[in-house]
Amino acid sequence: MIVTVTLNPSVDRTVSIAALKLGSVNRVDLTAVDPGGKGVNVSRAVKAFGKSTHAILVCGSFGSRWFADRLTELAIPHNILLAAGVTRNNVTLVEGDGTVTKINEPGFQLTDAIITEVKSALSDLNLKNAWVVFAGRLNPGANAQTYLELANYARNLGAKIAVDASGAELKHAIQMNPDLIKPNQHELAELVGRPLTTIHEVLDAAKEVLAGGVTSILCSLGEDGALFINENGVIHVEPESKVVGVPVGAGDILLATFIAGGADVAALPGAVSWSAASVPLEGTAIPTPQQAANVKVRVNQGLDENRSLVEVN
Repeated sequence: MIVTVTLNPSVDRTVSIAALKLGSVNRVDLTAVDPGGKGVNVSRAVKAFGKSTHAILVCGSFGSRWFADRLTELAIPHNILLAAGVTRNNVTLVEGDGTVTKINEPGFQLTDAIITEVKSALSDLNLKNAWVVFAGRLNPGANAQTYLELANYARNLGAKIAVDASGAELKHAIQMNPDLIKPNQHELAELVGRPLTTIHEVLDAAKEVLAGGVTSILCSLGEDGALFINENGVIHVEPESKVVGVPVGAGDILLATFIAGGADVAALPGAVSWSAASVPLEGTAIPTPQQAANVKVRVNQGLDENRSLVEVN
């Protein structure tokens, strides 16, 4: 089973507009409303992949009923823990020329009591050999060691740990040597403190993090696909053709289907297909297995380490 922990979920709205006019009234078309937050997206993708998942999330009292209804409709078992405040909205604004603007609200504050409730929800599950995924930015004012604390707790219950975070939250979390982390190249660059502009530089950075005790790294590279690196080597997979659309949530789907597929070298081609298949879809929709199968990927047998990355900023 794959358990996800989302401490700061969001109602993800995607709207389209011909052109954004600053300082004026803009009339938009609402194209999608999805239950979001990285962990929630991971559970949605795991369910679509055909594996079992359980979602633990903290919601503000305003918005919790909507989340409960959506997860029930998706047949995703879940625990919704209530915090004071309003569940945040994240808005993706897509203009006619393809420009994408994200407007993300901060969310509510966590309390020590809520963290205790999260631990209780974890302890109610059989986590022996299960994956527990901690994903997403923490709530405003949250202790940067929150993921470290919860991941250690879940590991003591027998779980394998995956972390998809950034900044100080990721720096603290890797102190417990998680089984898998999933940064993109920008988050990996932040972790090692230097820019990463080529495949070679990403590999060097990944090896540095592995040397610190992390077991494996799944690094998403945007248009350049993804790399999986562990002590046994590295594999690079990318779509054969460029995919066009809004990549919001594609990294979450990559992580979900990689773990659901076995979390090893053999899982990466399928995970890249699933991730790429999500890009043309509206909002943060999860592709179907057929849509994923329609995306052809290339496994690069020989790494071109001097290759420059498309997305370096």
